[in-house]
Amino acid sequence: MAEGQWWAVALTEAVSSEKPLPVVCEGEELVLFRNAAGQAFALEDRCPHRRVPLSPGVLTPGGLQCPYHGWTFDGASGVCREIPNLHADERVPARHAAKAFLVAEADGFIHVWRGSGAPTGVLPSAAYRPAGREYSGSAVVNMAHCNYLETMLDGPECLLAFPCVTITDFFLGEPRRDDKHLVLDHGGVWKGKGIGPAFVRDHPLVLRTRVPLVGGAIFVELLTAAEVPLVTIFIASTANRRGTTSLNWRGFRHAHKIPSAPLAWQLRRAAGRAPFEVLAEVKGASIAALRVAPSLNLTSRTRHEAECRNPR
Repeated sequence: MAEGQWWAVALTEAVSSEKPLPVVCEGEELVLFRNAAGQAFALEDRCPHRRVPLSPGVLTPGGLQCPYHGWTFDGASGVCREIPNLHADERVPARHAAKAFLVAEADGFIHVWRGSGAPTGVLPSAAYRPAGREYSGSAVVNMAHCNYLETMLDGPECLLAFPCVTITDFFLGEPRRDDKHLVLDHGGVWKGKGIGPAFVRDHPLVLRTRVPLVGGAIFVELLTAAEVPLVTIFIASTANRRGTTSLNWRGFRHAHKIPSAPLAWQLRRAAGRAPFEVLAEVKGASIAALRVAPSLNLTSRTRHEAECRNPR
């Protein structure tokens, strides 16, 4: 990529000092791990010796040890600290270093800095502030990243599910730009409350999606028509290999009690059950049937991503 930026690539609890975690960020294979003190690191998931993956390796006090020939790499710098066949008086050549990435841990996510230049700007998860019990997860969906973002605008009901709620295909206004996001509101209704979605004129619920123009930070809010927040979700997305997309998410239910909500919603709340689901399996027929409308505003992003993947 031509310019640097932060990407949220894993949930905090998924990265440990016991076993390395392989991830893919914008098509680049990385390996995440912690040292004994709990500090997180990220290296390219390739040993500079024979270009084999480092992620099946072993964590040692010196760093990450390659599983094939035992070379050990420092997490912070990528420098090779040990080669088993070297004598005590021999120095490891500087060229034998793994590519290291800057790491920042915040808001329940591990972030890595990719691209040129020194780190700048806020972390993608900075706007996510949980105020209740969290529900989190990770998945790789069988959809290209650009298509996933487009669908989050055109038809979020294909990617998300809210028990007791039906998200309609009715747009409440036009897409609007908010800093580095496109924002769009969809109408929603309570299941079992009145006439079905096809005949709804007044929508008691709003699903607001914020889709990034740059990066992969997706924000989703379920609100009442009076703008009372019910559910907030942050989804960290990025391009994986072979046209797939990596997702890591956290979300929570707000404390507001809605008298008009159906009994099923209230019972789920009392039982502490998750108020949303990020779908790990996406139905192709549903995606193909979507109208291409609000996502046309992401044309500039699509062009930018194509240029980054195919630089002149």
